[in-house]
Amino acid sequence: MSAPVAELVTAQDVVDATAGELPAADTAERVQLDVLCTRAAAEIRAHVVAVDRRIAAGSLDLDRVRGIAVDMVVAALETLEIGFRSTGETYPEIGTQHVAAANRMSIEMTPAQMRALAPPAPGMYSVSLSG
Repeated sequence: MSAPVAELVTAQDVVDATAGELPAADTAERVQLDVLCTRAAAEIRAHVVAVDRRIAAGSLDLDRVRGIAVDMVVAALETLEIGFRSTGETYPEIGTQHVAAANRMSIEMTPAQMRALAPPAPGMYSVSLSG
């Protein structure tokens, strides 16, 4: 396995994408953001074939990888804010409902994200037999 060519996502990338402010380095918020970025990069490297080698070779755009990693971190932050498996509350005057997290993972890649980073299929034509 080749060494990583670059950080796939940083806390600064996430706050740039969300128009937020970067938390100070010694705060719990910054530590959480750094951990989520590290976990997003690890998930990408676990699910995407030769990601670092393809970035180094120019066959995979680092900005595309970084954008998907940012999306993963933002989704994790939203999940942590709403809570895992949250339930709705209803009162006579008002009702609130939150969509429950799909699972108990805070960082995950969707199938669409995996397909977006997959290497191109070899050959001129590619026919999926699985649908």
